[in-house]
Amino acid sequence: MKSKGIKQGQLTWIIGYGNSQRRDDGIGPYVANQLNIYLKNKKGVRILALNQLEPDLVNELRHANLIILVDATMDEAEGGWTWAKIEPELEILPHLTHYFRPSYLLGFLQSIYRICPPTWLVSVQGDDFEFGEELSRDAEKRAQRVVSEITEFILRKNIDKQKESVNIQK
Repeated sequence: MKSKGIKQGQLTWIIGYGNSQRRDDGIGPYVANQLNIYLKNKKGVRILALNQLEPDLVNELRHANLIILVDATMDEAEGGWTWAKIEPELEILPHLTHYFRPSYLLGFLQSIYRICPPTWLVSVQGDDFEFGEELSRDAEKRAQRVVSEITEFILRKNIDKQKESVNIQK
């Protein structure tokens, strides 16, 4: 029998990343900051807003049972965002941290700490990546819906570590 929500003793990390000075590229930090409001008292949930993923995050993530990453995408996404399960990768490492992809982060975590928690990348469609600090109106609407969806996922949904996708009713 599955229990609802995050199980006792589990640690979930939510990391929103992107450049908040490039309008919709800041969707990840925006979502993380909004989730901090809704989930700030939720035990077992840690939330970070970052400019980019960096290798030293593995030290913080070594106790994670689940990782959710949130980033903007220039790609058009059906419904405005997608959830994709991330697999670890270490074949070709970038020489600049700007190119440190989620799969590399997971690969480092697996290589150094011998763990590989289920990791999801939520890619939210952005429209305007020019200089500026505010999200475009449509991107902000999508980001708000993603905040609601992740909150619901954390508070009410079972986490099936074997699933290859997340299907949450909108």
